Amino acid sequence: MGKYETKVDKLRRRKLGGKTMKTSLSLREAWSNYYRKDFFRLLVIFIVTSIVSYFIFRSFVTSEQIEEILTQIGDMFESRGLTFDTSAFDTMIALFVNNTRVALLAFLLGMIPLFIPYVFIVVNAAIIGLVAMIVDFAGESVMKVIALGILPHGITEISAILLGAAMGLSLNRHIWHRMRGKETDVTLKALFFVGLKMFLFIVVPLLAISAVIEAYVTPLLLQ
Repeated sequence: MGKYETKVDKLRRRKLGGKTMKTSLSLREAWSNYYRKDFFRLLVIFIVTSIVSYFIFRSFVTSEQIEEILTQIGDMFESRGLTFDTSAFDTMIALFVNNTRVALLAFLLGMIPLFIPYVFIVVNAAIIGLVAMIVDFAGESVMKVIALGILPHGITEISAILLGAAMGLSLNRHIWHRMRGKETDVTLKALFFVGLKMFLFIVVPLLAISAVIEAYVTPLLLQ
């Protein structure tokens, strides 16, 4: 550190094992240095998994099994407060709460060194593939449903969940490095708290926007 380093700079860094470690991060710095690469890597995984799962489901799922799947999906949505009789406002709240829970878990479970955030992305991508397969079996246009029924709210929703998972992976990677005795350039505390800020100021607003679109706009587009 230079002779004229400010007290703020000193508070943001500490020495550990001869290497300078950041003790706080800005949102911009966290995105550029710790989240961006994982975000786009997860995006590729999401797209590839969605496409591959669609063809897998299409090849191996029979029409009889689709009825059972639809029943299970209906039960799942009902357990989350989503039915055909649910008002648009209640649907919006239920969607927001459910997606926020998913994004938050993708972030927090990154504290467990088992690469769990990847599981969240693969599962959500597989659900998209399953929905596309069901639409195809129903004789509807898959591309139309994706364009009008998924993309309008999915852009913000999927981005938020991907970001939550990317934040979880940053924690995951840090913990793995420390377990293996490797030095890191930032403290776990700094990564965790900047992740919370990113969640509150970026992820939550994105999910709120997607819930409004999915509850109020998507049904109109699909009419």
